[in-house]
This record gives sequence, C-alpha cells and structure tokens, in this order.
Amino acid sequence: MRIFIIEAYGGEAHANGPIANFTVSAATLNEAIELVRESGAGRFARFDVVQEGEEFEGEEQRIFERGGGAYPKPV
Repeated sequence: MRIFIIEAYGGEAHANGPIANFTVSAATLNEAIELVRESGAGRFARFDVVQEGEEFEGEEQRIFERGGGAYPKPV
C-alpha cells in the first residue's frame, strides 16, 4: 500500500471546475483514483497527484480524508 494525496477537478476536461482533495491508501495510483471516482463525493474529470508516499504494510484501500479546495501547499 501507499498513501496518495490527490486533487480532483470537476467539470469539463478543458475547465478546472470545483476542486476537492483526498488522502487515499491504495496499492497503485490507478486504484486510488478509482476509489475517488466510486466514492460518490462528486463528479470529477481530472486528477493530479500532489504527493505519493512510501510503501507500507496494509491491506485496506480507503479514503482517509476529503477536503474542499486545493490541497494546502507547504510554505
């Protein structure tokens, strides 16, 4: 498993639309994005990975946290 921080953008592919951020545990990035798509948290058309963590022992794929807006960038 890895921890992924993902920004998800709603609306058409050429527009950013609403932004939400998710902290997800999954084996791969594609699985993390699929969890966000299936979560019912919104209709998102584009995904950016803000951060990808190191591998760790674990079996449960899930969304740990959901926030509105862009993920806070470190100062």
